[in-house]
Amino acid sequence: MKYLGRGWQYTVYDLGNGKVLKKYNTRLQAYSIMFRQTFPWTRHPIWKLPKYYRGCRNTALDSIKKIKETKMDTALFGNPKVLNQLDYEQDKAIPLHVYFKKLSLDEGKKKIDEFISLNQKFIKNRLIDKSFLIGKNYGINSKGEIILIDIGELYSSDESIKRQIGLKPWDIYYVTSTIPKRFRSYFVEEMNKNIEFC
Repeated sequence: MKYLGRGWQYTVYDLGNGKVLKKYNTRLQAYSIMFRQTFPWTRHPIWKLPKYYRGCRNTALDSIKKIKETKMDTALFGNPKVLNQLDYEQDKAIPLHVYFKKLSLDEGKKKIDEFISLNQKFIKNRLIDKSFLIGKNYGINSKGEIILIDIGELYSSDESIKRQIGLKPWDIYYVTSTIPKRFRSYFVEEMNKNIEFC
């Protein structure tokens, strides 16, 4: 089992069989990465780490429940196999922040169009990624299709989806910085035109 990386919620391991294991972080693991990533702690003071951990855990529990209940094709989420309350296995995919580096401008625009189509499908089925974090939360599967690989922050209520779309989180540097600069303006323009609550 090979270590691949760690976010606020999960540590990811390559199982070597075309699957990855996403194991929920212990409190110490989560605090460690939160501490490093929020430096110099002006926007995210250290004393709020316990609150962030609780919030992340509750969101993940809720998201796993939504995945278990969805009528959508689970291949769109990397065919997750839930192992317990929070841990799951999933199809291995190439994160888009890696995949986009090798694409020409035209190829990248086509993938952005596919990303938008996928998210329109998610909106229609009332199950979206909280931040539309294109480079980190989505990947390319073995068939060359874009899938949602981070299922730890899903929104499903009409109210929360409408609110998130209204905030246009895709036009925030935190999101746009996850893809190469040459694709960013097209990404934001097309998201603004095509992503709406319906």
